[in-house]
Amino acid sequence: MSRIIISRDVLWKGAIEFFFADFLRLFYPNECKNFDLDRGFEFLDKELTELFPKSASNQRYVDKLVKVFTHDGDEHWILIHIEVQGYYDKFFAERMFIYYYRILDRYGKRVAAIALLTDNNSWFHPTQYQTQYLGTELIYKFRTYKLLEKTLADFANTNNPFAVIMEVAWYGLDKNRPDDEGLYSFKIRLVRRLKELNYSSEQIRELLNFINYYVNFDKSEIKLKFEEQTDIILRNEQSMGIHERILESVTKQVTEQVTEQVTEQVTEQFVQKLEAAKKESEQTKKLAIRVLQEAGIGQEEIAERMNINIEEVKRLAAE
Repeated sequence: MSRIIISRDVLWKGAIEFFFADFLRLFYPNECKNFDLDRGFEFLDKELTELFPKSASNQRYVDKLVKVFTHDGDEHWILIHIEVQGYYDKFFAERMFIYYYRILDRYGKRVAAIALLTDNNSWFHPTQYQTQYLGTELIYKFRTYKLLEKTLADFANTNNPFAVIMEVAWYGLDKNRPDDEGLYSFKIRLVRRLKELNYSSEQIRELLNFINYYVNFDKSEIKLKFEEQTDIILRNEQSMGIHERILESVTKQVTEQVTEQVTEQVTEQFVQKLEAAKKESEQTKKLAIRVLQEAGIGQEEIAERMNINIEEVKRLAAE
């Protein structure tokens, strides 16, 4: 069976959903005190798709819209629009603006937008959308985080789990991607860091999913070595469950692979079991027909009682 591939889009969506409070603390450190994190969040994926249908079929970027409560009052909340953009798009700034005005038009609430730019192009860093015509001018600015412009120092000296996510993504950039041995050393260092920070088992599970799948080893033996060493470091304390979005992707791939690659041996065993069950069923039917006939019941009534056709009754009675 071929290796399971988890798309980065799936990983980003899962990370943002699971670690959203930490996302806010990392990217909105000064404003975070105004958010009522204890009230939880509402992810408006369905609503965002309705506002921007093209995103439903485009799997190359991640967009999220989140309802966040504030301390202004019981009914006060804002919306945070998040984009994870992993490739150059000359219309990106315009798309950010379209999102903004459609969200504002539908909800009439304050909207904050941030774009995580995870591409490998140093010259691609849109921060605003601007248009003007005949004295009418519009400038829409949004917050950005250009991963390519960061260094490892930007992820140090913090216990924020989302900083771990960003550090893994940084190593996933083309210019930062080490060879398998270097990647192994980096991943093991991260696993030890998770252990030292005393994250919960669930947090460790989710972070390990991101670490495992976002930047893959080229050699299977290095991957196996990493998994074995991870078990030793964590002493099997982490939950081995997998995030729903990852599980959904894995399930789909495994189903397709199993359907296409069922071995002849498995097929033969299945056929044998099916034939054995069929023969057993035939013997049971024969016995039932014999008992009913000895009781003086006709074949037509037997067929009706056993819910089978009269031809089958005749065939089984004759054998």
